Amino acid sequence: MWWGNIDVKQTAYVLLVDDDENIRSTIQETLEDANYHVTTVANAMRAREAMENGCFDGVVLDICLPDGSGIDLLKEFRVVAPNMGIVLMTGYSEVNTAVEAVRLGADDFLKKPFDLGELLLRLEKVLKKRAESKAHRLLKQKIKADDSSRSLIGHCPNICKLREVARLLGDSDSTVLITGESGTGKEVIANLLHQSGNRSSKPFVSINCGAIPEELLESELFGHVKGAFTGAIRARPGRFDVANGGTIFLDEIGDMSAKLQVKLLRVLQERCFEPVGSQQSVHIDVRVVAATHRNLEQEIERGTFRQDLYYRLNVIPLELPTLHERGDDVLLLARHFMDIFNDKKGAALSGIHEQVQASFLSYPWPGNVRELQNLIERVATLKRSGEITLEDLPSRMLNEGQRAMQSFRIQIEEHDNLDFKGIVDEFESHLIMLALERFQWNKNQAAKFLSMNRTTLVEKIKKKGLVSSSN
Repeated sequence: MWWGNIDVKQTAYVLLVDDDENIRSTIQETLEDANYHVTTVANAMRAREAMENGCFDGVVLDICLPDGSGIDLLKEFRVVAPNMGIVLMTGYSEVNTAVEAVRLGADDFLKKPFDLGELLLRLEKVLKKRAESKAHRLLKQKIKADDSSRSLIGHCPNICKLREVARLLGDSDSTVLITGESGTGKEVIANLLHQSGNRSSKPFVSINCGAIPEELLESELFGHVKGAFTGAIRARPGRFDVANGGTIFLDEIGDMSAKLQVKLLRVLQERCFEPVGSQQSVHIDVRVVAATHRNLEQEIERGTFRQDLYYRLNVIPLELPTLHERGDDVLLLARHFMDIFNDKKGAALSGIHEQVQASFLSYPWPGNVRELQNLIERVATLKRSGEITLEDLPSRMLNEGQRAMQSFRIQIEEHDNLDFKGIVDEFESHLIMLALERFQWNKNQAAKFLSMNRTTLVEKIKKKGLVSSSN
């Protein structure tokens, strides 16, 4: 495992909680001799304060404390620090309680009196287990990110160029500004930039600046200290802190307020910031990738976006094409999403009918790739199996003739017996009216649209008694 070459004792911060000063002093000396960084407290209140103001890899915790139970602290610690290793110390009469505590989330327990060497072995084992678990989570995140980056699929020239640019920019720390309509896959590109470079083993952190209220966004980005505002009962790191060493993706940067634009400009210039309520600067090493569907140059002219920030962000500009501009890529993506949702939902969609393929290629896709993904998910959920046909598409994706067919299909299903001649005559009348209304009753254009001789069309209009709805 990745921790196999790491001495956890050199990197681990441990909180020691015991009311006996002699025991506390002896254990602290033993742990520090083994190169652990140790903070000691004598009661539950001080333990809670230490947890609020610090970050620990592990805690060695006595069950009996003068102002509370170690079991209660265990439950609290598991909520605020779910990945922290916890070793309990217990007297003989408390062994059953300690066993129950393990079921509540403790990693191990030792009966007093215990050998200090045994404590070192148990603590190291717990911390390594936690490190292994963290490595597994990071690996899963990386696999998820890799899967996301592979979803930049397609053969159109723009997509091929974007893949090549992402590869070239992988090891660069230059700030990238991704523009394009909503739903075109801006986060996919940002993830690909991250995974293509030397920061790929570090965090990729994404935040939508347009989805969080302004009064909360500053804290989300830069963190806050305890007491910074009402409800700030403990210090909390921001997204920039979490992304340190890796990449932060700022989506919808064009929606950021003027106040936060100033703070972000400083981060880009000096690579440091102050958490909300703090006077201490935090220095970071993070790559910034921003994205927006807005035209920032127009926003600068309107006075809603800072020109200096724009130039800081727009070091490497990347523009994503709309789905409609990508041609046959829509069919590749549709099959890609079919594979995903067949697997995720246990469905068995087998293909896409030729008429549906033609509809996909002609439809403008105002929601871009996200709209296509949602459509395939809906079909996989409701249809479950078989070929995707016109019946599975929303009416907005159908032309007039296809909508008419769909409408008549619904009407036919409502009858037990059919008048074949009457149904055909009604359908013909419906198609002629659609064509006439589409071309404002210009009979030449309507006849051409219907691939019909003009005189034939005029005769049918008279025979059927068709009149304009505007008359």
